[in-house]
Amino acid sequence: MKKYKVKCDFELRSSHRVSEVGFQGDSSFSLEEGIKSACPLGLPNTEIEIISSNNSVFNVEVDSLDLVKQADQVSYLRKLASYLSFVTAKDEHNGHYGAPYINVILETFNATSCEVDKEVLPDNRNVLQSIINPTESVSINIKRRVEFNTQNIELVQYNELLAYYYNGLKAESEKSKFFHWFLIIEFLEGSNRYVEMFPSGTMFTSAEQQRIKSLAKTLSDDGKNALLLVLSRTAEFRNQKLSNFLSELGITKLSSMTGEQLVTSDTVKSVTAARNKLFHKGSEFPKNILWAFLFPLVTKIVEKTIKDQSCLEATSK
Repeated sequence: MKKYKVKCDFELRSSHRVSEVGFQGDSSFSLEEGIKSACPLGLPNTEIEIISSNNSVFNVEVDSLDLVKQADQVSYLRKLASYLSFVTAKDEHNGHYGAPYINVILETFNATSCEVDKEVLPDNRNVLQSIINPTESVSINIKRRVEFNTQNIELVQYNELLAYYYNGLKAESEKSKFFHWFLIIEFLEGSNRYVEMFPSGTMFTSAEQQRIKSLAKTLSDDGKNALLLVLSRTAEFRNQKLSNFLSELGITKLSSMTGEQLVTSDTVKSVTAARNKLFHKGSEFPKNILWAFLFPLVTKIVEKTIKDQSCLEATSK
């Protein structure tokens, strides 16, 4: 059988820089401690080594019996970059001067193979889905004299929330960051557990629903459709439901540049209200909401769900 060695450079980048009259803000990063890991991201026949460097570019080597196709090799590298970006950025409190993320430099991609002795391989049908277990921490220094000493995150399950988080990290504009990170909030609202907790159509009694349907029949098509939409509403309002759901997930406090604060329906309301104004002409973009509430909130959500993906599944069967 063949074993594949994949090598590729990764680069620590800052999503943007601040350039204003009389002021310029920028960030640069270097990787100080490498990582060695067996079975990263759920691949039992794979090992990785991340080699530290004195600058922002560092090398990643992957030895695998499973990553045979180039498309799978590239997909794995991108998922690894998403996860490591989360590890790098999760303790950032203020990304106004640029959020850190890791870019895959595919121009340096190289894959070779060699013959190895046959052996019994573990079942790997859930490839690229579950676990990464770094044996050492990633330490990031940035020139504005802030140091990130990230801790190991064990038993991590890759999910699409990491992709949303990563897209937000690398987005240059703060409006784009808000958009990508708010998708994580909307993902929660579409989860099976959320729907189980807040079933639609619970605002009106059966008798009231019949009266609404009868009234709708007397209206034009547009009026009828608009009125029937209220039948799907729940007794609780959106912000309160989200606040209750976050509490169910154990997310009750946030730590940001403004200090530690409780997660309440007012906290959630500030985020949803900002989203509603995001692309409205003439509306001022609420940067304070982005960094004080949304970013630390989605960081907590991602951290929770990659450790326990079952928290978004329905409890009843």
